[in-house]
Amino acid sequence: MPPQETPAVMLQEHQRPPLESSEMTKKPADDEKREAVNTTHQSRRRSSTLKERSKIPPSMALIAILFFGLQYCGGIYSKDVVLSALRSFQTSWTLAHGRLVYFRDLMQDLLATMTSSSSETTTTYHHPSEYVSAFLVASVLACIFYVLIWSPLRAGMWTSPRRVGKHMIHRYMGLCYLTLYTTVWIEYLTNYEEGKNSFLPHFVATNGLIQGLSAYFSFKVLPDLIDAGYYSDKAVLSRTFVHENLYFSLLAYVGTGMYNDIIRENLYQTVLGKIIMYTFVFFPYILVRPWFPTTQFSKAGSGTKSRSHTNERFYEIGTTMVKIFYLWAKYFCGFYINFLIFLGLQTESDMKFIRGLFLLNMGTVSIAIFLHTLRFKKVLPPKLTFSLYLAQIYASFSAIPMAYDMFAAHKRLCFACLTGILANMTRSRPIHGIW
Repeated sequence: MPPQETPAVMLQEHQRPPLESSEMTKKPADDEKREAVNTTHQSRRRSSTLKERSKIPPSMALIAILFFGLQYCGGIYSKDVVLSALRSFQTSWTLAHGRLVYFRDLMQDLLATMTSSSSETTTTYHHPSEYVSAFLVASVLACIFYVLIWSPLRAGMWTSPRRVGKHMIHRYMGLCYLTLYTTVWIEYLTNYEEGKNSFLPHFVATNGLIQGLSAYFSFKVLPDLIDAGYYSDKAVLSRTFVHENLYFSLLAYVGTGMYNDIIRENLYQTVLGKIIMYTFVFFPYILVRPWFPTTQFSKAGSGTKSRSHTNERFYEIGTTMVKIFYLWAKYFCGFYINFLIFLGLQTESDMKFIRGLFLLNMGTVSIAIFLHTLRFKKVLPPKLTFSLYLAQIYASFSAIPMAYDMFAAHKRLCFACLTGILANMTRSRPIHGIW
């Protein structure tokens, strides 16, 4: 049994003087000091991490060289080019206004026909196909407007100080991109012959490249992960993916020079211009791609709780669909078309198809990130935004029947691109380089 305390000892304990206030607060003070030290270490670690993330990677030097090289060698950096782009912008929206007036008159004639008797009808006759096409076009435009403009505007993406925050320039540059991208499609669909060598697509690609750079340097808190964070409904976008996406923005930027007859001819007049053209025709994935990081499809959704259980299967199928599109776009929307133009085998009808396909693919690079932002900000549901992205990239497959003559006329090029897909599947850079 434990020894019993004697009355004397108990008396001594009872008569012991109370602790002074300094002794009573010593332990809490030590805890506060320890917490302050830990907080200081964490803030230093955080600041050192942000300093590391503020470092400029070598890929930015490459982007700067290609950016100013294309501007100078392509003859783009001039007052005439800017004025030409402004005229194209004005003409496009003037034609768009005329088309809207036509749709309005068409609907008014339809309502007048439906509400008046046959004897009183004095409206202009229109073929039923005009009404059907007008309805389809209006429906598609209404859906696009709701997703890309109205929903973000209602959520305060460009108006709410809380939403805009310190990234105001980035947000309004995004709105500028959507406006310019809409304009180039209006020009392509309504005024192609006059606008086929327009400089507007170049300014759209320039805006997209600047947006990518702005996102990379502005959102330093994003995690650097191999998992892109895009192919999920809960994960945050990886900064590695944002950096990687700059490569595809660069492809779109150089593509505006390759698919514009005026810029392409100017590029071939200088040594630097020829180097740029040869590099992006033959070796974009050998000489340029290694400057940028790579996310892996196999790691998509591998983050902790990055996908909800109910949407797991949906995103697995969607990721597989993106893989298939990537191979198609890389070899047939990329290499095949670039080889065709380099060899001078394209016809005028081919170029019209190529330019439309290029506009479609150029939009996927930047609008895909914007769709993710709408998902992350909970403006639109995750499955809807990802489905819209899949619909946008797979719209290029719908153009295959229209491009059948272009592909069938050059079977050797098609065979070369098919062997390129096989070389890509080996995942060996030397084999792909030999190809």
